Amino acid sequence: MLGILTLDRYGYVNVVTPGDIYAQYPSIWPFSSNFVDYYKSFARPLPKPIIAGDPSASLKIHGIFVYNDPRDWALDAQIILDVLLSSQGIMGTYSSKNNDRSLPNRGFLQDGQPPLYYSNPDLWWASGYHLPRLGQGGFREAFEGLWAAVTGGPREGARLEKVVMGKPFQKTYEFAERKLLKHWKAIHHGSEPGSLTIYMVGDNPESDIRGANTFQSPIGAEWTSILVRSGVYNGGEPTWKPNVIVDDIWHAVQWALRQSKWQSSSDK
Repeated sequence: MLGILTLDRYGYVNVVTPGDIYAQYPSIWPFSSNFVDYYKSFARPLPKPIIAGDPSASLKIHGIFVYNDPRDWALDAQIILDVLLSSQGIMGTYSSKNNDRSLPNRGFLQDGQPPLYYSNPDLWWASGYHLPRLGQGGFREAFEGLWAAVTGGPREGARLEKVVMGKPFQKTYEFAERKLLKHWKAIHHGSEPGSLTIYMVGDNPESDIRGANTFQSPIGAEWTSILVRSGVYNGGEPTWKPNVIVDDIWHAVQWALRQSKWQSSSDK
């Protein structure tokens, strides 16, 4: 998803998706021609056209947000690449600074191009298929390869600048911890918890379990990782070892309740 400041509920002003751009300019990626009607079924008008001969009047992108796993990798990759190679994020332009060896990063991303954000790094996710499927992390890795092929990549001094959020990164777990602490205070009339144990249940050792194992809690909470077999993980020795491995979420909750010695009113 490409954002021009983006969705209102996130505090942005406007939004443009690759489908919106393609519906108006099918030649931007002609290999998706069989999907023109599909994109037109939900595409919205662009706030500005793409005018190669008049950059001041052309569509300008201020931020690139990859919120989910792209459905059309090729179209999305082409448009993101166009924006990152543009001047000032203006569609239809190509920066004169690109490949200038006298500039930092060989001139790439030195001309006011918008920042690139990924909402999560997950390489795999679990679907109805019996083997894990490539997720947003797969698209990110593919785009890194495309960037390197076009610019020379880090080996040639052209690093792709981006921000990757989500698990297993510290800020994501800090946010979760703040929400849990706020909930605790709400149900305990504002009182502070003594020692706090937080159970992280996940199916992906590389994101869920890694994040819980490496998280440094600002409030000193103890994070306990529980790996379930009902998703991405399907056996073997995980790279990031959890506190326990169980079959599914039900067994994870039961294990956590036993560990915390929690009693319901019916148990007393």
